[in-house]
Order: sequence, then C-alpha cells, then structure tokens
Amino acid sequence: MKYLWDTDTCIYYLNGNGNIRRKVKAVGSREICTTVITVAELKFGAYHSAKVGANLERIAKLQKKLTILYKISDPITTAFAENKSLLKKKGITIGDFDLLIAGFALHYKLVIVTNNISHFKQISSLEIENWSI
Repeated sequence: MKYLWDTDTCIYYLNGNGNIRRKVKAVGSREICTTVITVAELKFGAYHSAKVGANLERIAKLQKKLTILYKISDPITTAFAENKSLLKKKGITIGDFDLLIAGFALHYKLVIVTNNISHFKQISSLEIENWSI
C-alpha cells in the first residue's frame, strides 16, 4: 500500500469523481487504503442522509475494494498526541479524527490523499496529494 484516503476522497470517489477514478486505475486499488476512522465518518454521513440504506451499501462496496486499517496502535496514538500538542502550541486546531488519520499515514509511511490540504499541511513530514482536481 502506498496511499491512504481521507474521508473526503472516499466521498468524491463514491460520487463518481473522474479524476480520482482515473488515478485509481493508474495506481491500482491494492495501493490504496483507508482507516476505520474514515469508515466511521462515512457511516455517520450515511445515517445523516436521506438515503441511509443506499449510502450504507455504497460504503460496504468501498470497504470491499480498499484495505481498511483497523488497529489504532501505540505509534499512531503517539503521533496523534505529539502533533496535537505541537499544533496547539502554535494556536492551530485540527480535528482529532484528522490527526488520527494523519497518525496512520505517518506510522505506515503512506501518502495521504485528501482535498483537505489546509488541515493536513500543518503536520510536518506528512506527504499529501489531492486526486480530486
């Protein structure tokens, strides 16, 4: 695996974004993963939508296509805590879920794929790509 999809990238993919779909074909779905945190955010969106069942089905299909990283290990929690502390000292606030997702990317040395560049660029040594544009 080389790429870790953030929640917004999953949503763009599910909504048929052509740029993301072309990139998936180019790199192969085996090179792409996401986290249990992203799955939770996607499911929240589904339950909060008008089409709960249909959206849950779409998420289930995506889960079968991508590798899902489930275990929040000690190195991931350490990366979360270190980055949250560093950013807080600078007066920068990033959501805890984004910081945990970044912790996965840092621990597994993955490129995070997101449209949310403004949050993730605050975390040093994190590689970021935007496939949606």
